[in-house]
Amino acid sequence: MRNLLIEVRQVQSDDSQRTGVELGNRPGVQMNQSRNSGSATQQALVLNGRPVRLGLQTTTPIRLLQGFVRNGRVVTTVGTVLLEAGTGFSATPRWDGGALVELELAAQQALRSGSALPGATATSGTSSVLALPLDEWTRVGESEQSSQSSTSGLTGGQQQSGVVRTEVQVRVSVR
Repeated sequence: MRNLLIEVRQVQSDDSQRTGVELGNRPGVQMNQSRNSGSATQQALVLNGRPVRLGLQTTTPIRLLQGFVRNGRVVTTVGTVLLEAGTGFSATPRWDGGALVELELAAQQALRSGSALPGATATSGTSSVLALPLDEWTRVGESEQSSQSSTSGLTGGQQQSGVVRTEVQVRVSVR
């Protein structure tokens, strides 16, 4: 059994635009564009084939991706597993000594049900399996949230819109 280091980072980018029109003696049009990004990283050392629980610090649901190997290349597609905001997932790496590691990402979430017995909890679980190259950051989940606002007055108006994208990336390395 080998130790595997799983690193998870959340990379967030914020694309926002602001446009405005002012009347009178002021300039006619003003436009601002900005892009900010930030990331948060966590690490877990785990035995090959053993699960580890990882948390996410998000305010929007994350859609996990699915990956597979086709003609010797890793192909990633949008999956059907959604993680609730502020939750996490269980990661189980399986490495056979090659250049790729199989990573199972499992989500387990509590069900909201009024008919449960006192003290009992109902849960629902689902998983996604990816084939990842060792020692490379790979996108395994994503979310996107957009917002718009506008103001108007006697001297003009402004509109502001933005899109916040969050990517969950994983890197697995042998220790």
